[in-house]
Amino acid sequence: MGLKYIDHPTKIMESQYDELKTKLLHQLLKNDVVLSLYQMGSVKHPGISDLDIICVFKNDSDCFENFRSNLNSEEKTILTHGIFGIEQRDLVQSMSYNLISNLKHLGGKELDLDPTKIVTNEAFKTQIALEYLVKMLITIDAQVTLKIIKLRAFLLLAKAVEFDLQLLDVKSGKLYELVQQVIQYRSQWFSSKPTQSNMTKLILNFNVELKRFLERELSKSNLYLPFETLHLPGNFSIKKNENFSVVHKGLILPNQLSFLGRKYINLQNRLNAFEYHLPFVLSTENPIHEERFQFSKQIVQTNKSNYPHFIPLTTSLSIY
Repeated sequence: MGLKYIDHPTKIMESQYDELKTKLLHQLLKNDVVLSLYQMGSVKHPGISDLDIICVFKNDSDCFENFRSNLNSEEKTILTHGIFGIEQRDLVQSMSYNLISNLKHLGGKELDLDPTKIVTNEAFKTQIALEYLVKMLITIDAQVTLKIIKLRAFLLLAKAVEFDLQLLDVKSGKLYELVQQVIQYRSQWFSSKPTQSNMTKLILNFNVELKRFLERELSKSNLYLPFETLHLPGNFSIKKNENFSVVHKGLILPNQLSFLGRKYINLQNRLNAFEYHLPFVLSTENPIHEERFQFSKQIVQTNKSNYPHFIPLTTSLSIY
C-alpha cells in the first residue's frame, strides 16, 4: 500500500495574502488591547508559503476572540494555523530564546526591536535546531508510518530544515541534498510539479536520512529537555534513553479512508501511539536552558488563560 497524499498546494495569488493581512490588521487593531502586529518571514511561494502573524498585546491584558474561526476556507488556506500572540514585555526575550528576527511591522505601534538588543546565546542555536529536527522527525515519521502525507505541510517543514542545518554548520551530506531537492520542488511546483513517484521517493528518503542525521547529531551534541518523558499532542511521546530508537504501537487504517478528512486523521491518532527514545540531558542540569524552558512554560500558561486562541511564541516542540 503506497502513500496517500492530502493537503495539496493550491495556486493562490500573492495579492490574496496581502488582502488577508489587511483584513486581519483592521480586525485586530479594533481591539484596544492589541499594541502591534508583525509578520514573520515572507511569502516566497504563494500557495505553499503560509502566513505567520504575531500579535503583540499590552501587558496584563486578555483577548478571547478567535479571529481565524471567522475566516472563509480560502483565507484559512493562507493562514494555515492561528495567529501568534505575546505580551509586549515578553517579546524581546522570546525573540532571543527562539532566534526570531527580521520581523516586518504591519500596523499598530512600532516597537523598539533593535537587532543589537536581541542577543541569542550561542548555546541556544544548537538547541533550537535540534528541537525543530525532532519535531520534523515526529511529524514525517508518523505520516510515513500511517501512509498519509500532508503534502503542503511537508514542503513547508522540510524547507525550514535548511535553517537548522545552517545553525549546525552542515553544508553537505544526504539530508542537506534532500532539503535542496525540496527547495527546488517548491520553487517550480506550479510550473513543473514532480511526479508522485518522485515525491514519494523524496519523502521516504527524507524520513530515513533525518533519523540517521539525528542519531549521529544527538551522539555528539547535547539536546536539553525539561522532563525524562514528554507527552506531546496526538499520542506522541519523547522518552530519555541512551540509544536512539522509534517505537510504534497501534492499528494502521487503510489510507483509502482518507476521504474522511480530519475524522480519519483523528481516528488514526487515537488508534496509534509513537514513542521517540532519544539521548538528551535534563535542562535542570544547565541553568540557561532551564531558564529558557521556564520562560516557555510561563508564556504558554499566559496564553492559555488570557489569549487562548493565539499560539505562544516559544519552542517548536509542544512541551507544555
